[in-house]
Amino acid sequence: MEQKDAKTLPLICPSCGEEMELSADGEKIVCPHCGHAMLIEKGESKQEGYDQNTAESFEEDNIEDLQRNDQRRNRLRGWLIAFCIVAGICLINVLIPGSPMREMLFPRMANPFLGVNVKFYGMSGEGRAELQISNRRSAEYADETRYEIKPETGLRNGDVVTVKARAPLGWRFEPDEKQFTVEGLTIWVTNTYQISGDNLASIHANTEQLIREDWEDIVPSSFATDITYKPYRMYLFVSDEKNWYDYNVLYDTYEVKVTRTDGSVFTSYEACRYADLKIPADGVLTADYGMLQGFNFGFSHGFSYAQAFSGWTSPEGMEGDLRHVNDGRHLVE
Repeated sequence: MEQKDAKTLPLICPSCGEEMELSADGEKIVCPHCGHAMLIEKGESKQEGYDQNTAESFEEDNIEDLQRNDQRRNRLRGWLIAFCIVAGICLINVLIPGSPMREMLFPRMANPFLGVNVKFYGMSGEGRAELQISNRRSAEYADETRYEIKPETGLRNGDVVTVKARAPLGWRFEPDEKQFTVEGLTIWVTNTYQISGDNLASIHANTEQLIREDWEDIVPSSFATDITYKPYRMYLFVSDEKNWYDYNVLYDTYEVKVTRTDGSVFTSYEACRYADLKIPADGVLTADYGMLQGFNFGFSHGFSYAQAFSGWTSPEGMEGDLRHVNDGRHLVE
């Protein structure tokens, strides 16, 4: 910047009071009258002072920047050293057999369902699932607490349950879940078609035994010479509520023909009562007997307890009585 001319004031000599003048060399002021002289002290201009202050401030800023950069570099160096230490420790752990780090990065693969099965218990509709592990010794992950079964209760035959397996540290499961179909639960007999084959043969054999015993005092005797019988119909009554003592009641009825000594034929209808009929997993029918007033009692003979009724002279009369004593149950047609 160019410095503009400034207005100056005359300097008065302190000795004689006259006006002083600048010497030819510009180094001092001299009084032409008395000769008194004064040296001129040269000071810095305002611009020079400003420039110097600016330079000093810039230098201070540079110093602060350098200090901040040094601090940043020191922090980065510290983080890098820490990272290298951690990485080294991790690498060492990875190389050590059996270390947690190695097991986490390189887990062992396993199928958690080898030797694992699900067994089902109870009645269909109220069944439950239970885990079965056969190779517990050979698999260190074979812990029942690592398996979850859903659903676990309230099962019926044909339902599907899912078993999920949670792998421990150092293992990875493939697959980690498996589905099982519910089977083998004991089922109530709710229809006569469920009774067939050996089960049906056992019921008929027991009923016929009771019929023979019921008529053994009559045939042969002076009243009759022969007796024949054949299955007539099976009546199945099922309760509308499962809290009944006998949820189901089956009547195995027979048509009985007795030949009298005079050659005439007497026709009667007999019924054996079987209650609480169930078919378990092995498929062999089970049943209990119930006691009804007014009928003759049978006994156990190879299959189950049954009750022999005295005969009816017509099938309509028999069915009417059976319906009456089973009030609260419905007849399965």
